[in-house]
Amino acid sequence: MADKPIGLFVNRFETSTRGNFTAASEFGLNHCNSLFADSTTSAIALTCYNNVKPKYDIFEAARVAHASQSDIQGGNVLSFTQILDAMPAEVKKWQTAIEVVYNEGSIRWVELFSKGKSTLNKGKQQNRVNAVKTLLTTIGTDASLAAVKIVIQTFYTAMLLAYGTKGTSKESTITDSAAVETARIAMCDEIEGNYGLLINAYKANPALAAKYFDEAYLTNKPQIVFNLKVKKFSTKNGLKRTFANPLTQQFQIISRANNTMKIFLSVSRYGLVGTKFVSIPPESDGIYNLVDMGDNTKESFLNICNPDERIKGDITIKVL
Repeated sequence: MADKPIGLFVNRFETSTRGNFTAASEFGLNHCNSLFADSTTSAIALTCYNNVKPKYDIFEAARVAHASQSDIQGGNVLSFTQILDAMPAEVKKWQTAIEVVYNEGSIRWVELFSKGKSTLNKGKQQNRVNAVKTLLTTIGTDASLAAVKIVIQTFYTAMLLAYGTKGTSKESTITDSAAVETARIAMCDEIEGNYGLLINAYKANPALAAKYFDEAYLTNKPQIVFNLKVKKFSTKNGLKRTFANPLTQQFQIISRANNTMKIFLSVSRYGLVGTKFVSIPPESDGIYNLVDMGDNTKESFLNICNPDERIKGDITIKVL
């Protein structure tokens, strides 16, 4: 795994923990603890600790809330899935009880099961919920079906609860995810600020500031990977960034489709292919240079063009 270069004017703490809340938490905690250990004897350590600790606490609270919400969502989705899995057996019981009163194929039976059991046992989740509601409505006030209606109503109530909770949990998870990402960036901005303060304080011997940062993580961090699908005969933006080493920046580009694609730099995410680009052969894996894709001094959007009118593009870009 290649190391991602660190540039002077790129927030290394933000980029190296992007997409990994756990790593950000561990990095932030290490930074806070190392500063706190020196806070009674070093004025600069105390200043930096007071800068970052509130931001770390906000991030950590948001991260924990997000992780908890994700677990709840997983349980709720599983619960609703289990209800759907059990539904065919339940529907068979309902149908058997109804056929004690109305023979299969009778006018009333056809009213209750106008499309057989298919709408109850197959199709989209919302459609299956609606099918149970329709059956209850069709039974209506039929006294001869009062007992089975109670059974169906109980099942429907549980189904609605699981389905509604699943939707609410998903919305909450999305909201919490945005909150934790905002908090992560704010914490990393503060760490970057502390880096500047500490380097200034120890400019005669910068190595003295090293104990406040997990340098091993920064130098062995994961690559940034972008997995992209590109529609037929279209162009898509892959990423926008200030490239750390514009003259030597490289990318590993993996194509999994049987078509040739073009990678190029542009001044906007909607820019089209110009005179400078690199061609990515079908089903290939190669290393490409940023300088061959365009003018990185003016163009910061890396775009992918799929000129094929028949095949969708499937590509992975790893920033090396």
